[in-house]
Amino acid sequence: MQASSAQQSHILELQLLDSEVMQANTKLKSLPEIEQLLHIDKRITSANEELAQVKAEADQIALELRRGEVDVETVTDRIKKDEARLSSGNATPKELEQLQHEVESLKKRQVDLEEIELEIMVKNEAIVARLNTLTTDLSSLETLKTEINQRLTTASTEVNLLILSKTTARNEVATRIEKPLLDIYEKVRTSTGGVGAATLIGDKCGGCNLTINAVEMNRIKALAKDELLRCEECRRILVRV
Repeated sequence: MQASSAQQSHILELQLLDSEVMQANTKLKSLPEIEQLLHIDKRITSANEELAQVKAEADQIALELRRGEVDVETVTDRIKKDEARLSSGNATPKELEQLQHEVESLKKRQVDLEEIELEIMVKNEAIVARLNTLTTDLSSLETLKTEINQRLTTASTEVNLLILSKTTARNEVATRIEKPLLDIYEKVRTSTGGVGAATLIGDKCGGCNLTINAVEMNRIKALAKDELLRCEECRRILVRV
């Protein structure tokens, strides 16, 4: 197949633009913000799971604390009533003696309950502090995620604009290439990972980077300048430069 030097130059120009578009698409998929967001999302998920667990513990401790408070209030009220009866003297000596023993017993019970309540209060303070820390950490992670998302949007927009610019340019170049040549280029490009044309510098193919043997090079040198070359190894279009 014949193709003028101008047509072959257009093919190289088209390949350059296609390569730039491919590189930009690769960059778009591998922006560092993407990996950062995945990492942040994992941390947020972990923090939410831990927060839910700590909240459940906090609810249980709060319930224990309320029960402890009720127990102390109940015993305290009972002591007040018994002491009031003792002070009134409206009871038999035996009843007064029983009341006195009951008050003493209740006061011991009150001390025990207050110690338990104090222990629960200490646990409650610790769990509340843990909740506050986790909530703050989670809020910081969410803020960081928002910032990274903004950076990703900015970076993605820049790359997408570059892709649009290069795609527009390649489409314009493609209109200058004769259809038979363009069809070959597109077919080869599709089957070789996006590279349909390469330079031939000396005896080396710029597509597969292999050295062309001497016999083939002698054949190529004997061909006219408008003869379309193909690499024997990778089948890409070769343009002499």
